[in-house]
Amino acid sequence: MNHSRLFAAVVLVAASCAACGDASRETTTVRIGVTASANEPRVALTETVVDRLAEAVDQGVTRVVVYRQGEDSGGAYSDDDFTVRDGNEVQGDAALRELGFEENLNRLTGKLSQLGGDSDDLDPLSVLADMASAAGPAVLVLQTSGLQTTEPLDLTRLGLDFDVRAVVASVPDDAVPELTGKDVIFSGLGQVSGDQRPLPPGARDALVELWLGICAKFGANSCTLDPEPVPGGASIGRGEVPTVDIGEVVHDDASVHLPNSVLFKAGSDELAAGGREVLAEVAKKFDARTTARVVARTASGWSSAEAAVNLTQRRGQRVVSTLVELGVSRAAFTEVVGAGFARPLAPDLDGYGDLIADAAARNRSVVVELADPKTSS
Repeated sequence: MNHSRLFAAVVLVAASCAACGDASRETTTVRIGVTASANEPRVALTETVVDRLAEAVDQGVTRVVVYRQGEDSGGAYSDDDFTVRDGNEVQGDAALRELGFEENLNRLTGKLSQLGGDSDDLDPLSVLADMASAAGPAVLVLQTSGLQTTEPLDLTRLGLDFDVRAVVASVPDDAVPELTGKDVIFSGLGQVSGDQRPLPPGARDALVELWLGICAKFGANSCTLDPEPVPGGASIGRGEVPTVDIGEVVHDDASVHLPNSVLFKAGSDELAAGGREVLAEVAKKFDARTTARVVARTASGWSSAEAAVNLTQRRGQRVVSTLVELGVSRAAFTEVVGAGFARPLAPDLDGYGDLIADAAARNRSVVVELADPKTSS
């Protein structure tokens, strides 16, 4: 059930068909939006999504509309009846209905596997807006990595260490139609491929919190995460989509550079999954002679300078306390600085006051400056 690499959206719309004799059947609307860029796995429906499709078919008339970003018709790529029928009636025999469903599903997944995108951006917000544009109750499934590269949610600029509530609040009220009466499922958040480096657990968690927050902002009936990974393989997308810089751990002779997205949960001083293990490697650089200065920073544009200083001070202290738990003497630390964005490693604003993405990514970090570090023998 592989799909393609493109910004596609699949929308399943179950419409009533009283003229076909189906008025007595319960009608369910399911819409599935799929983005598939060059930096995401090839599209493939998870078992969770397949189960929702099967449930819709069991309940009555179902229509499948495939959406692709940039289509002239407002995103719609194709529109097919997904209902299993016996003549003009919904098929009442469960075994025959299951057989018909499998045939329809095979056609759908075959079609999706041939879709390949050439867009140079990833814009799941627009796909969600397309799915939300049809009135009435529905189940919406958005399959995407979540790594938006366009405004108003350009993560190449924002990075993956942000104040989630502030970013959600910044999304314009007209970015997505109201989701009232709709149940939204997000599939594939944080899954990447191609040139995009794999995301650390903290960054994946930030994406989940971000998209669930956007879903709630626009009034959805429910917002949930599909627990299954998308089982797709290599994409056939052709566009050169920008990557989101998550930073990398760099060990030099006299310092260690630790990206916030690796160490912490977004906007918090709480360690992300794997953060303690990263600090365990830093602890190996200490012996009885080693001393260290810890400087925590963030990029410009945090909610306020005061909040940035407060957060980075707490993060610096968290790094120290964790290293002490790992066996480093507290006396080894000569200074802990929460610099906010006032003392950047590199200027991260251009002449127009806009963030410079690579410099901002470098500043979202904690640096452990070492004196007399332990040398390997």
